[in-house]
Amino acid sequence: MLRTFFFAFALFFVGCGSHLGVTFKQQEESYIQATRKTELIVADRVQIVLIATHLNAFNAQDYPHQKGEFFFIDAYQSRQNGKTLFENGYTLSLENGEKPLKITQLSREELQDFMQENATKWGEYYLVEFAPQNQFVQNSLQLFITHKEYGSNFLKFGFKALNKESLRDKN
Repeated sequence: MLRTFFFAFALFFVGCGSHLGVTFKQQEESYIQATRKTELIVADRVQIVLIATHLNAFNAQDYPHQKGEFFFIDAYQSRQNGKTLFENGYTLSLENGEKPLKITQLSREELQDFMQENATKWGEYYLVEFAPQNQFVQNSLQLFITHKEYGSNFLKFGFKALNKESLRDKN
């Protein structure tokens, strides 16, 4: 009887483990899909590498569109002069020209879950918040990084999520 109990108990945890693994994999996939990378290169030298994750697309429960558009920014500047990204003249905006409402610099220790796992070890980290955007802007959402000497580049986040059921029907 005791052996049966331990077997059932172990089987329960094996089942839970596989379920947790699937959930973790889905979250990781969602994080990757919500992340973009760009660079500003001048005279064959990378000035900045910017990796941005659209947190609304990754976790709509914690970052609902009604409260704003939220981005996790991981930036690496090649010019190591002790100044932050924004002190060195970089700016962020949306395609419609809107500037962030709030920019919060984060330490690596403050990063959570996938942010900490995927963040570069040498980067600067920021939580960037924009005002809520209408559906049209959300559907074509683009984040611009600009510098007066190095130019600008954009990260396109507006995309329609793929419906896996319709993909199966086409194959």
